[in-house]
Amino acid sequence: RDMPRAEPGSRQRWLQELEGICGEEQPSRREACTVEACEMIYALKGRLAEKNPTSLVIEVDGVSYECSVPISTYDAVGNVNDDVFVYTVLVVREDDMQLYGFATQDERKLFRLLIGVSGIGPKTALGLLSSASVADIYGFIANSNSQALMSMPGVGRKTAERVILELRDKIQRVEMSVSGEILEGKEEVRSGAVDALVALGYSRMQCERAIREVLKRDPSVGKSVEELVRAALREVK
Repeated sequence: RDMPRAEPGSRQRWLQELEGICGEEQPSRREACTVEACEMIYALKGRLAEKNPTSLVIEVDGVSYECSVPISTYDAVGNVNDDVFVYTVLVVREDDMQLYGFATQDERKLFRLLIGVSGIGPKTALGLLSSASVADIYGFIANSNSQALMSMPGVGRKTAERVILELRDKIQRVEMSVSGEILEGKEEVRSGAVDALVALGYSRMQCERAIREVLKRDPSVGKSVEELVRAALREVK
């Protein structure tokens, strides 16, 4: 299950080679000395050996890879022993390597964007992806909705404002392939439904998950706040 590691003598040379491989969104200068996200393992296709809410173990040709995942990916993959395919990001630190897995390329792209923001590490990025859909997070950033970002685990006011400042222009250039979801309007309906459910006494995390399950089954439900709240209430009870 453990990731294969480079021999000590080749470690520095290997990290230098990785610098040429890791391309798109680089971490902040403060983090650059300890974290690199690279393309060395772009995806995994194999048998799902273990499945946990925060991690998967995928066996590929006799080698088992453990990758941390957001709850959306956990929900999307099949059952143990099924054949699965996940996109991955390999994060290289000075003292270890960690794989992160995603059900869609959109999740992967957003994860890479997020860990490129100063103060956002892989754990916080996974927390964001577990708390809201990719389209909603893009909507929060595009609409400068710092309050929505602050409602997510590990994100305070300064971090939320930094995410908006550093990513607002970038996300306008990101090609989205989230089927049937329109950023403007839909984010307002979903946000309004979450607020209504929270006012009824449910936790924000519980509400987000219920709404995500409702929209996964039937995206057309999200046309109005009232309709979405009704459907989500059936999910949380």
